[in-house]
Amino acid sequence: MVDINYSLFIQMANFLVFLILMNFVLYRPIRRIVAERKRHVLEKQEGIERIEGLSQSGLSDFDARLRDARMSGAQRIQELKAAGYEQEKELLRQVGEETAEKVQGLRAKIQKDIGVARKELKQQVKTFSGELAQKILGRKV
Repeated sequence: MVDINYSLFIQMANFLVFLILMNFVLYRPIRRIVAERKRHVLEKQEGIERIEGLSQSGLSDFDARLRDARMSGAQRIQELKAAGYEQEKELLRQVGEETAEKVQGLRAKIQKDIGVARKELKQQVKTFSGELAQKILGRKV
């Protein structure tokens, strides 16, 4: 059976003193270290979230600039194609004009040559017909 006497009060006082000493020596430093660690983890977590936010904004900015660069590149390609098409049309027009001029010049030369050849042939035909008539008739015509 348990006797309630003065030793119980001494044990209770001893327990309370031990509890107070343990609080100062062990529990408070451990709670302080745990609180410090929790604060440190929260700071690091906030830093990580901030860096992730910066990286996401940087990535979205990079994507936007890449999209803009692709669009301006495609637009530039279309502009260059259109300019090339215009140059091609201009070159074809110039070549067509030059060719038409050359053809016109050649036609004029051919017509001139045909005229000269006709004159020569007419003269030769006259001469040959006279000679032929002379041979056929046997006298001068």
